[in-house]
Parts: sequence; C-alpha cells; structure tokens
Amino acid sequence: MNCELIFYLAKKTNLCEKALEASLKDINLNFRTSLFATDSDSLGALVIEAFEKTNVVFIVGGLGAGDKNGIENILSKALANKNPDDLKKLKNPLSPADGYLVRQGGQLMAVLPDEPRELEAVLSGPLKTYLLNFTEI
Repeated sequence: MNCELIFYLAKKTNLCEKALEASLKDINLNFRTSLFATDSDSLGALVIEAFEKTNVVFIVGGLGAGDKNGIENILSKALANKNPDDLKKLKNPLSPADGYLVRQGGQLMAVLPDEPRELEAVLSGPLKTYLLNFTEI
C-alpha cells in the first residue's frame, strides 16, 4: 500500500525518514514522496492532496509548537464537529510529544514526533499493530 510522508515544522527530517522506513520495513507500506509544510495552510493543502493519492499519511513534526501552528490546535480545528471512526493519542514514552492517529473509513493519518528516537518509540507501540491490521484490509 502506498503512503505519503509530510514533514511539518520538522527538524532532523532525513534521520526521521530513515527511522520511519526502518520501523515500518515489515509492514506493506511504500512511501511515494516526502513533502514539506511550514504553516497550517500548506499542511492542510498537502494532507488533502495526499489523501487524493493514497489512504495512509504520516505527518512528522509540529507536536512541540504550542501556538496556533501546533498540530494539536490544527487537529482540534480540523476535527471540530466531526466524529472520526478512530482517534487515538499515541503515547511517547520518551517525552511529552505524544503522537496521534486518526482514521476515517479507509483513510488513516498518523502524526509523529520529529525526534528519531521518539518516532521509533511511538511506532514500536500499539501503532505498529494498528498499521499491520490496517494494511491487510
């Protein structure tokens, strides 16, 4: 299954991309492209465009920003008055930058921290099992 990777206000993008690929090597996911967003408008446009091409989107970064550009604020606004099929907070055992999983129908978005060790820690938890089950559908 193809998927898209969007870096949002992310640092260490090359290391994060390698960590993501290594963590997901045994899951049937093929990264089509790596995209970059620096503000909430460009992030929204990239997410819409990505879901037109694939059903799985990873967003890396934006978890530490506590202002209007923070991913928590963006998700809150995007999901207001919506009831996704699945919405989970993904515990980060290494820092307070927890990730998020949102699924609506056959589309899945995972938001992950932009620190490679933290990204790997979140992916080694329940998210990996969730992704395995999702890609088998």
